Amino acid sequence: MNSGEIAAVVLAGIIFIFFLVIFIMMPKKAYFMAIFSGVYVSAFKLISMKLRKQEYVEIVKAYILSKKSRLKISLYQLELISAGGGHPMNIVEGLNAAKSAKLNIDLDFAKAVDIAGMNFLEVVKECVNPKVVEVPLITGVTQDNQEINVKISLTLKTKVDNFLSGVNVDTISARAVEAVVTKIANSERASSLLSRPQVLDKAIFDASIDDDSKYELVSADVIHIDLGVNKALLAEKEQIEKQRIISANQLENRRLMAVAVEQEMKAKSEEMRAKTIANEAEVPKAIIKAIEEGKIKDVIDYYKLENLQADTEMRRKLLEKKDNPNRR
Repeated sequence: MNSGEIAAVVLAGIIFIFFLVIFIMMPKKAYFMAIFSGVYVSAFKLISMKLRKQEYVEIVKAYILSKKSRLKISLYQLELISAGGGHPMNIVEGLNAAKSAKLNIDLDFAKAVDIAGMNFLEVVKECVNPKVVEVPLITGVTQDNQEINVKISLTLKTKVDNFLSGVNVDTISARAVEAVVTKIANSERASSLLSRPQVLDKAIFDASIDDDSKYELVSADVIHIDLGVNKALLAEKEQIEKQRIISANQLENRRLMAVAVEQEMKAKSEEMRAKTIANEAEVPKAIIKAIEEGKIKDVIDYYKLENLQADTEMRRKLLEKKDNPNRR
């Protein structure tokens, strides 16, 4: 072989090795998916995305959908979205849905929503289909001290122009609660609210709860309303119960004082009885001393004194029995 043939063989080998390396490194799934979808994506572009560790399969899917949907989004723009931590497929699907619904939404808004951590496709669905929010049970008190329980349902439609900077659903719900509570507090009678619950709907609209929000209030509906407790009766019952407890405490204090006095009298009685017993124990000693000193002549006088004491005790008991016939 001459030098020309050798050079041709070497060149052919180099070319074969080059294409073999390209074939090995090329993301075959993404490449053939694009080819069979009728969308051209350069093999070198795919290898570049693979080397940069991008989500090339998602990028290619999003690019294919954008071409099928006739959206003016380039492969380079999808690469930038993916490199920034975005979700190219969600953005393309959302823009496709917005185009079908004839919503004026551009790519910059889609990227901003995606970067904010929201699912752009779900945002577009909210723009098309109003969002229904049930406010937790609201309780208020009318001027006649009657409690009213109300449940409100809010129908909200997304405002694209103010979506990124407007207040969220929680703030709108809080404003609705404030409007309802204020209306209930300003109502003279609870019966008027029960017969005309639509005044609460009007109060919500008059409060302009959707100002500076990302949603537009479409409707506000009272889905449940009923009477709660009567605050006046409840306060009266509480007062009666407090008075009963105070009276019971006063009676208990009096009873305890009476028991204390009774115990004190018993103690005094026992003290007097002990003194009497002690004095009676001194009587025999006094009699003996009296006999020794000649104040009592003999034993006969002592017994006469004993009989006199017994007769006096008997007469006392008879008199007590006469004064108290039922006493045994």
